[in-house]
Amino acid sequence: MPPKEATRKWKAPKGPKPVQRKNKNTIGLGRSIQNARSKENAIEYLPDGEMRFTTEKHEANWVKLRSVTQESALDEFLSTAELADKDFKADRHSNVKIIRMDSGVDGISQGFSMTNEQRGTINAKQRALAKDLIVPRRPNWDEEMTKYQLERQEKEAFLEWRRKLAVLQESNEDLLLTPFERNIEVWKQLWRVVERSDLVVQIVDARDPLLFRSVDLERYVKELDERKQNLLLVNKADLLSKKQRIEWAKYFVSKGISFTFYSALRANQILELQNELGDDYKEEHIEKPVEDESIDESTIDKNILEKIEILTIDQLEELFLSKAPKEPLTEPLPGQQPLLQIGLVGYPNVGKSSTINSLVGAKKVSVSSTPGKTKHFQTIRLSDSVMLCDCPGLVFPNFAYNKGELVCNGVLPIDQLRDYIGPCTLVAERIPKYYIEAVYGIHIQTKAKEEGGNGEVPTAQELLVAYARARGYMTQGFGSADESRASRYILKDYVNGKLLYINPPPHLTDDTPYTREESQEFNKELYTFDHLPENRQEQLREAAKSKGIDTLDLARDLNKLTFSQHTGGDESKEAKGVTHGGKQAALYNAAEDLDNEFFKMNNVEGKLTTPFHKQQNQNGSKKHNKKNKKGKKKAAMMSE
Repeated sequence: MPPKEATRKWKAPKGPKPVQRKNKNTIGLGRSIQNARSKENAIEYLPDGEMRFTTEKHEANWVKLRSVTQESALDEFLSTAELADKDFKADRHSNVKIIRMDSGVDGISQGFSMTNEQRGTINAKQRALAKDLIVPRRPNWDEEMTKYQLERQEKEAFLEWRRKLAVLQESNEDLLLTPFERNIEVWKQLWRVVERSDLVVQIVDARDPLLFRSVDLERYVKELDERKQNLLLVNKADLLSKKQRIEWAKYFVSKGISFTFYSALRANQILELQNELGDDYKEEHIEKPVEDESIDESTIDKNILEKIEILTIDQLEELFLSKAPKEPLTEPLPGQQPLLQIGLVGYPNVGKSSTINSLVGAKKVSVSSTPGKTKHFQTIRLSDSVMLCDCPGLVFPNFAYNKGELVCNGVLPIDQLRDYIGPCTLVAERIPKYYIEAVYGIHIQTKAKEEGGNGEVPTAQELLVAYARARGYMTQGFGSADESRASRYILKDYVNGKLLYINPPPHLTDDTPYTREESQEFNKELYTFDHLPENRQEQLREAAKSKGIDTLDLARDLNKLTFSQHTGGDESKEAKGVTHGGKQAALYNAAEDLDNEFFKMNNVEGKLTTPFHKQQNQNGSKKHNKKNKKGKKKAAMMSE
């Protein structure tokens, strides 16, 4: 065996000793993450001595303030269990079968509209049960209560509120309850805004103010302090005609509702022009909405005429100061002057953020965070004595006739929509056929009465197929019209006001809703030539000029005009549209196909001079018209 080598001893390396360098990571991000994780999974001792420990990863604070309006049955059960602070254990020996009850909730609806009698019956039940549509109240508390006791009371009160709404929905299956906010953290922001505000302003959409108004919130404000005041701010009032504003003002005055009309979009446009033009700005630079001059103002009450005016920014600030209590209700901190606090509450997408931006822009106060983007309430200093309290968008519980109405009002998101037939049926019923054709430059082919249509109001499928074929939206594979994609464009135009429809107020005598015919008469002024986009007006002027039409009436003359993708017709020929896709993309019409294929034979005619059984073969007597090769050779030789 070879001799073993002696082990070498370790020797220190030559040269200077290593110097300990200073850590360049002055922030200590790694240590902060470790500390956060250790705090997340720390042991918690409850007041009764119970010890709790979890290994689950906790969500960030901004996730807690995420809006939740719709939940599945399982998510609702788990959130209710969390509010009740209950633990559940699985029983292994029991035969448990999970049945999903909400499988048909998001299915495709049939698109049938409600009759006036059905709407009146449902509306009577809604008015009888309107008092049960309540908002959650914050339980009473004092400074001696601990954080755990306060959270426990708030969760119990919130859980009781959700149970009351669940009982209301289950006991009245024919009534549809709108999706409402189910996250208690978002409601806590509302509680904070209402408690500290002297004037609570509800911002509603002018196209359907009663759907966006919460009556119980006004009662809750008065329950906290009788000196607090309520105000209903009807935003997007520039979409309403003068006649429509008069009807709504009469209704609000008869019900004793404190209200005002405002347009945040128009106010922001004025601010932008003022910043651009400076001292050269004049009121003539802003286009005024088209008003109906046929209204006799002498027969209308002066108080109503004053109420229907759309306020400017300065007038709105003066109204806030006049409606609010003379002295602030909240005692200021030592060394600070009292502040008048105005709380702004409303649904998402009703123009709340635009209203705040217009008010802040008038005072030229820089705001670091964008209103509406924040997930918690924020305070914005309007002046030395006035402060705005911005509450995040809240969906209050309310009644609706169908889910399509919720989509058309912007309560449900369009991009997450599965059932598009119901909402598009409402759009096709509310907006006249000729106005939709004029806006989009298409022709909607309707079914005859024998096929189930009425010839006047198109169905949702007819509207979507016409729009999709005109824009070239086709599905992959078979190549049919992409109705789902077309519905998203049309519904977004409806929500944004390009296709405008205003819900009329209830009757003043008995609070019953308007019928469909009365609603059409109420919106008749909105579907004229002057309300079309400018580029479409120019196209229609040129088309009418070529046809010799001096005064253009859309309902009467549109079928005669050729513009965009609409090809005009005459008395003998129906108007058509320039469409994409083949026969598979068109709507199936059984009667028309039967006429063309069987009786008319697709306009193909065949004429025979002799009977078919007497026809002789001209090329020879051989089978399959093949000539004899020998005969061919003989003919060739004879020709030579």
